[in-house]
Amino acid sequence: MIRMIKKIIKYIDKKIDIRKFIRFGITGVINTAIDWGIFTFLNEVFELDPVFSHPIGYTVATVNSFFMNKNWTFGKRKNYNKAEAFKFLTVNLISLSISTLGIYLLHNKMEINEYISKISVAFVTIIINYFGNKLFVFK
Repeated sequence: MIRMIKKIIKYIDKKIDIRKFIRFGITGVINTAIDWGIFTFLNEVFELDPVFSHPIGYTVATVNSFFMNKNWTFGKRKNYNKAEAFKFLTVNLISLSISTLGIYLLHNKMEINEYISKISVAFVTIIINYFGNKLFVFK
């Protein structure tokens, strides 16, 4: 049984690269804190609609994400690369568009709490961002 578990872990490690996935997760936690902090501040202090506060928080977190993922998660410490930055921007614009649309539909149309709406769309954006960065941006 232990031998089979080790084989499964080795197979998954080859396919996903566990270390990068864990680093991506840590980076995500930091970026989520940045995003949520700004989102909450704008919602509570300025009473902005979540459809507007979400892109602001997401954008600031995305800038941080680029540098953390480039240098630490995926270990691409080469000089700044415009093509890489463009690809990163593309992945994140897709993710931002989908998540903003999700918040709009969940919060503004279905009247679900803005924080529950934001949590709900986060799961989709995590998947888009991980595979977009791994397979397209920092390959």
